[in-house]
Amino acid sequence: MASCSTVSCCVCESQHTTTNADYWCPECDEGLCSQCLKYHNASKASRNHDVISVDNYKQLPPLIANISTYCSQHERKFQNYCSQHASVCCPLCIQSNHANCVGILSLENVIQTAKTSVLLEIIDQNLKDIKMNIERVVKDRTQNLVEIKKQKQKFHDEIKQVRNQINEHLDNLEQKILQDLHAAEDKIKSHIDDKLGKLIEHTEKLDILQTTMSALKEYASDLQTFLGSKIIETEIRKHELFMQSLYKYDSLQKIDLNCKIEEKISDLMSAVTSFGSISVESSSPLVVLQSEKDKQAQIGTLNHAPSTTFSDIKLTLKRKFEYTGVTGCSFSSTGDIFLIDHSKNRLLILNESGTLKSEILLSKNYPVDITCIDDKTVAVSFHNSDQIQIINILTKIIDSMIKTYSDSHCLCYRDGNLFSCNASIGIQRENVSGNGSSTLNKDATMSPWSFVTTSKDKIMYSNYINSTVTCCSLAGQKMWEYKDQLIRNPRGIAVDKDSNVYIASSGNNSIIVLSSDGKQARKLLGRADGIDSSFGLAFDIKKENLLVANYNGPVLYEIC
Repeated sequence: MASCSTVSCCVCESQHTTTNADYWCPECDEGLCSQCLKYHNASKASRNHDVISVDNYKQLPPLIANISTYCSQHERKFQNYCSQHASVCCPLCIQSNHANCVGILSLENVIQTAKTSVLLEIIDQNLKDIKMNIERVVKDRTQNLVEIKKQKQKFHDEIKQVRNQINEHLDNLEQKILQDLHAAEDKIKSHIDDKLGKLIEHTEKLDILQTTMSALKEYASDLQTFLGSKIIETEIRKHELFMQSLYKYDSLQKIDLNCKIEEKISDLMSAVTSFGSISVESSSPLVVLQSEKDKQAQIGTLNHAPSTTFSDIKLTLKRKFEYTGVTGCSFSSTGDIFLIDHSKNRLLILNESGTLKSEILLSKNYPVDITCIDDKTVAVSFHNSDQIQIINILTKIIDSMIKTYSDSHCLCYRDGNLFSCNASIGIQRENVSGNGSSTLNKDATMSPWSFVTTSKDKIMYSNYINSTVTCCSLAGQKMWEYKDQLIRNPRGIAVDKDSNVYIASSGNNSIIVLSSDGKQARKLLGRADGIDSSFGLAFDIKKENLLVANYNGPVLYEIC
């Protein structure tokens, strides 16, 4: 916590008087007694400061309480936030280190939504995901130890049974094989116990982070919440890397004992020189690490393909699909393809080869877009409708319906929320569980055929009318906007694992790729490559495939 000792009034101390503080001003970073608080609230420079009680201040963990509002290098107050470097800046920092940065934002505007931003929800979810994965790994490793013990007992019994059928000459051989067996079990147990110990350590640290998060949300100032979130997010990344390392270095491979008894044991007096052998076999892990964002990103495992430089990105035709009237598309976590047949009011589910697996007739006319929520659920939007349907693809039944503020043609899913383009309003966030909605980015020029996607901590969307592509933070702060003759009447939008942005430029029948910072653009495909009246886009990060929803026939491309 912030402090268990007495906090003194800093104003009184400056006048050589010792008085216990009753309040704490995070912006001034000092304690105040009741009398000094009156002057503090009356002063023009500090009357708008959010003061908290000393008792609440003491509830803040050191990680949050030690966040300073002043630049340690220039001793000036932080006033801006550089989205390019994800750091707070004072005026002198901007001159010396961020003069050429794009996306310098007002810190006052950024922290206004700190406690209500999606980032806190994501951090909470990440903490839960990591703890959930640790519990699954502990359960898996414990079960493996139980199996090893049973296997050891089984082979022990076999060895004793064979040993009882032969004479005293086998005593030495029997002793050796049993020693090998015990040694193998001890080695495996030592290895797994080591991993379990580390997992327990990480669990304890995550418990502390969760306690910190609770205190942060309850007692921290907006600035502390914002900066504390970044610090906690960094700590979470360390835990995520640890979990990833378990896969990378084969720490989660299923381990089995194996014992092979010599076939010619009956001829041991003359030919057999050993009782058998003990070996340890490893197979693919039975436990799979999961999180909400992994499902949305459709990466399936913790392994990532090598990055492709922006200038090297190329797309080649992989497959054409013989369906028309298609406006929306998406991939499932298992690689299946979802297509929205706008003209026949149906949802098509195909495998990668193009074989139709299932067809769902939709209850409303003119469906537009689709996004995958999980392995059995999708969300579908409709033309001239303020309704989004949540459909179970296994039962083909509508699970629920979400009402939006206006026409919401195009949408995407992330971490329990649907992000949709609402005509004449902007980007809307709807909680799938029905726990509320909010407008993240207001844009009165947004048309029904604007599309949206997310990548890491960013939202990207196209504006069909203005021919622009905009990137903003999850809190709705604009980071960059791209507009050029290369892009005309953009519709579908998708991102790859490196946050490169793919755009369906319908005005010139082409597919354009933008760099993650919005500074570079290249044409990848044109009409000659099969692009014609394209609407939605979807990117399979695991297989690095781009699906283009051409109205006259969808096409699948792959990065080469």
